[in-house]
Amino acid sequence: MSTDELYAGALAKFDDSMAKEIEDALTKLIGPLPSAPQKLVEDRRALFIAIANGVINHLKNKQAALEIEFDVGSVHVTTNPDIKVRT
Repeated sequence: MSTDELYAGALAKFDDSMAKEIEDALTKLIGPLPSAPQKLVEDRRALFIAIANGVINHLKNKQAALEIEFDVGSVHVTTNPDIKVRT
C-alpha cells in the first residue's frame, strides 16, 4: 500500500481513505453518531465514499489546472502534479 496515492475508500476497506477523513471531520464538527443501526452507518459511509470518489476523480481529471511554480536558481519552473489514485 503506497502512502502517496489518493484513495476514496470502500465499505470493506474504509480505514486510511479520504472517506474516513471526511467521517472523522464530521465527527469532530458535530460529535459522534449516536448509537445507530449498522445499515445507517454503512449508508453514511457510502455517501462519504461517493463524495471522496467525486473529489478524487475531479482532481485527477483536472490535473492540468493545478500548477506548481518554483524557482531553481535563476530558472522559473511551472509544472503540474501527477495525481496517483489507489483503487
